[in-house]
Order: sequence, then C-alpha cells, then structure tokens
Amino acid sequence: MAFWAFAGWNSGKQRSDADARLQGRLQTAVADYAHILGNAEQRGRRLASSPRVQQALARRERRRLAHLGGRDVSFALGRSVGSAAPEAVTRTVEVVAHGRTLGWVIVKVPFDERLLARLERASDLPDGGALGFARGDALTIGGGGAQMQARVPLGRVIELTSGGERYRALAALLGAGPHARKLVVLAPAAGIAANANAERWRVAVVGFGVLVAVLLVGYALAPAIARNRLSSQQRAQAARVLSHVGDGVFLIDSEGVIRLWNTAAEAITGLAAGDVCGRSTELALSGWRNVAPLVPVATRPGDQAEISRAETVPLDIEGRELWLSIAGVAFTDGTVYAFRDVTNEHRLEAMRTEFVATVSHELRTPLASMHGAAMTLRHRHERLDADTQEELLDMIAEQSKRLAELVEEILLTGQLDAGSLSIASEPFDPEQLVRTAVEEARHRISDGTTLEISAATLLPYVVGDGVRALQVLSNLIDNAMKYSPGGGRIDLGVAQEGESIRFSVRDEGLGIPTGEQERIFDKFYRLDPDNRRGVGGSGLGLYICRELVHSMDGRVWVESEPGLGATFIFELPIATPLLAAT
Repeated sequence: MAFWAFAGWNSGKQRSDADARLQGRLQTAVADYAHILGNAEQRGRRLASSPRVQQALARRERRRLAHLGGRDVSFALGRSVGSAAPEAVTRTVEVVAHGRTLGWVIVKVPFDERLLARLERASDLPDGGALGFARGDALTIGGGGAQMQARVPLGRVIELTSGGERYRALAALLGAGPHARKLVVLAPAAGIAANANAERWRVAVVGFGVLVAVLLVGYALAPAIARNRLSSQQRAQAARVLSHVGDGVFLIDSEGVIRLWNTAAEAITGLAAGDVCGRSTELALSGWRNVAPLVPVATRPGDQAEISRAETVPLDIEGRELWLSIAGVAFTDGTVYAFRDVTNEHRLEAMRTEFVATVSHELRTPLASMHGAAMTLRHRHERLDADTQEELLDMIAEQSKRLAELVEEILLTGQLDAGSLSIASEPFDPEQLVRTAVEEARHRISDGTTLEISAATLLPYVVGDGVRALQVLSNLIDNAMKYSPGGGRIDLGVAQEGESIRFSVRDEGLGIPTGEQERIFDKFYRLDPDNRRGVGGSGLGLYICRELVHSMDGRVWVESEPGLGATFIFELPIATPLLAAT
C-alpha cells in the first residue's frame, strides 16, 4: 500500500508539475498580451502627438486620417469616442492641441488568429498544445479557429474534449468587467497521462526490488513531503495574491536591501521591480533616509496598541513628489511596508485650505465695511447729514453686492463640478453680446481706464448659451480692470476664425508669467495669493470661465508677456448657415 501510495503521489506530482508548466506558459502569454497592449498604447500616443495627425483632425480630413492610420488604427473626430468592437480590445488616446480636444486615436488589438499565433510563439507550447479565447461559454481554439461550447473557470485546471482529443485547460482573464475575454491554454491530456503512467510503472519496477526500504522511507518522508508541497502551494498562492493587491507592498531586509516590490508598487511609483529589488533602499528610493523615521512600524499585523493609522509622507521619485500613506510591520526577515498614493488627495486638501483662507480674507473686508457703516448709521444717524447717510448706504449696498457675487461664484463652481448646471444651446449675435458686456462694464469702470470695441461686420451667429457667454466676457473684462491698477486701455475684439467666433479681451496691465499661464485657469489658483499687488479675488473666476466655455464646446486661453499686459481669448462655434442668417 505504501508503494502504491508513493507511486500515485509521484504520478500526481507529474500532473502537478505539468499543470504548473501550463500555468507558467499561460502567464507568459498574458505578459506578452500586456506587452502588446502597451505597444498599442505607445503607438496611439505617438500618433496623437504627430503634427500631421493633429492637423488632419483639426481639418477633419478623413481620407488623410485613413492614410495616416494604417492597419488596426482609426480616428474619431470630436469630443466623444464610439464604443469598442466586441472582437477587439482598443486603446484610445485623446488628441489635444492648444487646449482643444481635436479627436481620438483608436488602436485596435483584434482577438484574431494573428494574435493567437504570436501568443503561442511567446508561450512555447508543447507539441499538440494550443491557445484559445473564451467568452461566456464559447471557446475558439488555435489558428484554425475551431469553436466549441465549454466554460473554463479562472485559476483552476480542468479537462475538456475538442475534436475527439482530451486537453488539460487553464484560463486567465484579459480584462475587467463581466464580459471580458479569457485566454485559455490547452495541453494534450494524453501526453500528460502517459508520462504520469510511465513514471508510475518505472517506480513500480524499481520499488518491487526495494519494497521494504521504500516502505520505511515512505513512512518517514510522507509528512515532510506533504508539508513541503503545502508550503510551496501556499507560497505560490501568496505570490499570486500579493501581485493583485491594490496597495503597494515592499520588503526591506535587515541590511536595508529591497527584496520584494509588488505590481501595485510598480504602478504607483513607476519603478520596475527589476530596477529596485536587490538594491539598497537609499539608492532605489531617494529621500527614504529622511522619511523612514516618520513611518509607523508595528511588531505584528493589526497591533492597534502600537500603530493606529498610516502616516502620510512625501517621497521624491525620479523628480516627482509623491505623497504616500504608508505603514510597516516588522518580522524576522525584515520589515514589510504597505502604502497608497494620496498625492491627489493631498493636493486637493492644500487647495481647499488655501481656498478657505482666501474666502475668509475676501469676506472679511466687505463684512467689516458693512458692519462699520451699519453701526455708524445706527448710533449716529441723527448727527449725520443726508449725503453722509447716502454714502454709507451706498457702501452697504456695494459690499453686500460683492458678498452676493462671491457666494454666487462658489455656488456656480459647485454646480459645474457636479455637472448639474443647465447650459442652453441656441444661436445669438456675437457683436450684440460684446456691446452688452461693454455697456454693463462702463458702470463699473474706474477712472483712467477706457474700453474700446473692435468688431468685424456681418458676423455669423454663434451657438451656445448667451447668458453664460455674457458672464464669461464680463468676468474677463472685470479681470482686465482688476489687473490694470494704473488704468489704461482695454480692447475688446470679436472676429470669425474658421468655424468659430473668437472673442478677445486685451489689457495693458501687469501681465502673466509664462509658467503661470496654464495654471491660472485652475480652481482656487490666484496669481497674487499673498495680495502683495493689492489684487484680491477668490481664485474661481477664470476656472468658471474655462468650464462655461468648455460646456459650450469652445476653448479659452491666454497670451501674455510680463509687464506688457495680457490677452484672454475664447472661441465658440458658429451656428449653421440657416440659423446664422436669421
């Protein structure tokens, strides 16, 4: 009985080894598939950055785009992308020029015989082996495209029959979602069974001669063999689980050398495991010496007495500052650290803090003015002449209007962020819009500042929300007056540029540094955060302008040189000729 148990165990080991090799070939094929998708992504990005592609998309030259695309590459015009074909996986890259979305580059990787043939070459399948794609209960095998009905579960080897041949099959998921495809590797079951049976009989022949010795050795080694096999399976399973953990995990041994670096750590930091493992922490992660003392480390997992929460620390990775929420657990082989990327959360929190400080400052001045005027009217109104009372009431009205405008900006920003703001889409006269904005601005203009209009004749109508477009133009005019403290001339222009109407507001004020021209449209960002130039504001005006223009399918940008003023420009699409003529 011991002899047959040993022979059976050896035969089972052969099957397990065959299954392990099958799994290795599947992992190799999946890795090559990921490499193919990466190449598709890179190809899409190269095309998206090509001036020829950008020019063709801007001009909507479909024939030229078809020539530039080539095999398995297509282009989508406009701001949206169609749904992907069910027989291919796609990588889409947005094509943006001058802040405007021109279209999309779509690189397809079809699930066809060509892809299967490449994956088969990469996985080095045995004779009679094959790869296939599975979707639901449908399985397509090999270059011949043979199809069959079979459900192959993930992570478990099964046997199935195709064309009278038995196969051992193992599947891995190639994407996310309930309808994602599986990659299936198949190896002939007959060859595996033949090898296992041959090994069994070989052991039988040898074993009969040393039956007693095998019996004693079998009894002595059986527990150790079982533990070793269980340990190997546990290690393999732990490695698979660790590679699918969402948090970054790495191990530093007692000598300060990184011994483990999981997939999530690669994705978060951009550092490959091969470039990190085996190197000292200080060489692989610059700044770790300063960060390490701040990271809480427990002596066992989940020990709340020693560690209550992870610590958020900055770490410089190849010139990029990452904020990581990190904690560690020490054990005999070193220390295991787990971390998450909270850079965006940290940046948002900093912006919120700055916004609270800015709004507090903006509220303090009008509230103080209103309070002082109200208290003066309350306690001294009988001793004040009519002109002084009227002046104090004007101050209260003006400051209350300023508060209302600030609250309106905050509420409008919330609506834009939530996507709940209703934007109309109807034709309106661009020249009338400019003249209305100028008439309203003349009541707010300061001494020494002049407004001039430059408008082309017979402009076509634009399509969008006239009220919101007026709000954008008024904001830009107010911004020009605010950043022209010494007065000067403000020029408003409106002209046709291709299929758009271009509005421009030019001032002779302070100007904007080159490095700040992209950031001034960000939420909460102010060019003068410390109010050193005496220019206040909530940091929301230009953000609101950008979002409103984008919601009307337009684009906005700034052109400026420090000390020479600035020109803010936005474009809106023209209406159809029929509507433009009405």
